Amino acid sequence: MRQSEFRKKVKEATEPELESMLKQEREGLYKLRQQLALKQLDNPHAIKMARKNVARILTEMRLRRAGQSGR
Repeated sequence: MRQSEFRKKVKEATEPELESMLKQEREGLYKLRQQLALKQLDNPHAIKMARKNVARILTEMRLRRAGQSGR
């Protein structure tokens, strides 16, 4: 999935969907790190992208919570 598509998907997702996406991304990051340790990772850039995706999801969740408490 392209990053612009991922950003759009994060913006449109509901809170439970964001939590589910976060769990999936963290599991994927864990698997990538295992592959890196075992020298089986073909694309090391995938780790960087997974970390950024986790950060994007967490940022969106924090923005929504801040918006709710400010109202």
